[in-house]
Amino acid sequence: MRQIVNANSSYLIHLVDCSLADTIPEELPPNVTWKEIYKLAKHHSIDNLIFYSVEKLTKKPDEELYKKWRESRDKAIFKGITQLYERDLIIEKLTEAGIDICPLKGCIMKELYPSQDMRTMADLDILMDSNKANLIIKVFKEMGYTLDHIDEEGHDVYQKKPVMNIEMHHYLVPLNIIQKEILQYYEKQWERLIADKNNIHLYHMSKEDFYIYHIAHMVKHYKLGGTGIRSFIDIYIYKKHYNNILDWKYIYNELDKMKIRELAVTFEKVVDAWFQDEVIDNEVKQITTYVVTSGTYGTLERSHKVFMQNKLEKSSNKFNYIIGRIFPSMKEMRKSYNILYKFPVALPLCWIHRGIKALIYKDKRKKIKLEANVIRNKKD
Repeated sequence: MRQIVNANSSYLIHLVDCSLADTIPEELPPNVTWKEIYKLAKHHSIDNLIFYSVEKLTKKPDEELYKKWRESRDKAIFKGITQLYERDLIIEKLTEAGIDICPLKGCIMKELYPSQDMRTMADLDILMDSNKANLIIKVFKEMGYTLDHIDEEGHDVYQKKPVMNIEMHHYLVPLNIIQKEILQYYEKQWERLIADKNNIHLYHMSKEDFYIYHIAHMVKHYKLGGTGIRSFIDIYIYKKHYNNILDWKYIYNELDKMKIRELAVTFEKVVDAWFQDEVIDNEVKQITTYVVTSGTYGTLERSHKVFMQNKLEKSSNKFNYIIGRIFPSMKEMRKSYNILYKFPVALPLCWIHRGIKALIYKDKRKKIKLEANVIRNKKD
């Protein structure tokens, strides 16, 4: 086992590597505990993945933790099968209704892993023709889904028990993304997609554009709050499948247009250090430490702080910013309160409800405290 950063993180990456390669890992190091490894793996949504390594070991975790871990893997298998079945059904029903769609991210990556359950998805991401949003609601309702909410980042969230969560995206990248070059690059998003030969309403990306999009999405998370180990595993898996057939000149030229080529090369360098026994230098160590402490999608604290700093920069002064945060516009409030589409007069009541939630829930209070510190340190 190579020592990349601290013992826990290094052993976790070693277990990932062995699961993907289907090899027997080294036994648990003396300065590492199974409790910490499980906690760290759960934090990155890869506990099911590394169980494939854990079950090969002679010295396994205690009976209670091992059972819990195995159940986590088994649930991932069930959820993965359900998600792929529902994905295909959703594609069939939406395209039959004449709706243009493009499955994104995990919808595609999942099937490239040695076993589909190794790559979990909290939700299925699909780009949709926004002009047919009302028809999409109808189709999902017929399939037993409910519209849970309309997210402020530009996607409609549909749910069906016990495990299905669908994000129907209006845009390939959210409009509030902090790197304007990425937003500009995907302005004419449908022109970057290819219609399926057998289904005119089903679109996909070229293999190069899929990789480019993965990097762009990864950069978004990385700059907002950090990105987790799984995003780096995706790079490794994707390159393992397609490295020899990808047009790398095209890929790096496109990444240059978004001004993210340098960061992409750094990500690839980290992946090579983790899984290809390449050089472990200080940059790799620093990135690894940042990633390991980020969790699957980064930390909420980091993300919220960067997001609020960006919004504050765009505001004319602190007072206007604070008023806007206490009393958001109708457009902003409709993202969280669907009732306002039918009853706009209910806006003041929704403001009150939003304020009460901010006082009651611990995570909301934590965000307010963090935001107050950002405002306090901002100079007008």
